[in-house]
Amino acid sequence: MDMTYRSKCIVSLGSMFVLSFAVSAYAQSLPEGQGKAEFQRICGNCHSVSMATSQRMTQAQWTDVVNDMVSRGAQGSQQDLDNVTSYLATHFGQGAPPAASAMPAAAPAVAKESPLSDEEVTKALGLIKANGCLSCHRVGGTGSYVAPDLSDVGASYSAEQIRAALVSPNKDVAPQHRSIRLVTKDGKTVTGRILNQDGFSVQIIDSSSELRSFLKANLREFTIITTNPMPAYADKMSAEDMNGLVQYLSSLKGLGNP
Repeated sequence: MDMTYRSKCIVSLGSMFVLSFAVSAYAQSLPEGQGKAEFQRICGNCHSVSMATSQRMTQAQWTDVVNDMVSRGAQGSQQDLDNVTSYLATHFGQGAPPAASAMPAAAPAVAKESPLSDEEVTKALGLIKANGCLSCHRVGGTGSYVAPDLSDVGASYSAEQIRAALVSPNKDVAPQHRSIRLVTKDGKTVTGRILNQDGFSVQIIDSSSELRSFLKANLREFTIITTNPMPAYADKMSAEDMNGLVQYLSSLKGLGNP
């Protein structure tokens, strides 16, 4: 059975997003303690700095979350994973106060070290459109949801990381950004970005930006695509254009964007 959801909000997409939120909340100012390094190394590779959370869970609940992330591709020794779970339970456990440095009472306006002119913004948006970026990515409310939204990419990655991703993209896609190809029992093929799955169902956002849920029992094929389809842009634009695009993307921080 194929159910299409047109709601703009996803009420619950499982523990994958719980851990994502926790990483985001403390990525810039993590409390010290055993397990911090493992937490950054194992979890920080996939989850970006984009929002804060007041999520608090018990040790058992955090154990379930970490085990769920391992099933989705997170890697580490058992000791490393135990340290991560202990760290989360200590600093994100029930009854633990929110860290003041991680969650200010009021979100400040984004400070721009090098404000972009209207001409620079227009040129960068032209490059994004001309190179087909919006067929996969979304920028400022325009584009597709199949690949990561770039509207706050500057808050999550440095200019050097953004340039590296454009010049020489990773061959593999991080687990939370992987695409999926489904074939229903009646022969219909659906592609999109996987949001969540369990033993019985899978939820995706398809190539038309529709949120959809499928029962696995009604699928003939189920393929998660781990290879990165993004091309390298090192030879597709001039050094000047590349610099301008990197500068623009670095300025996108989700608040006060140009």
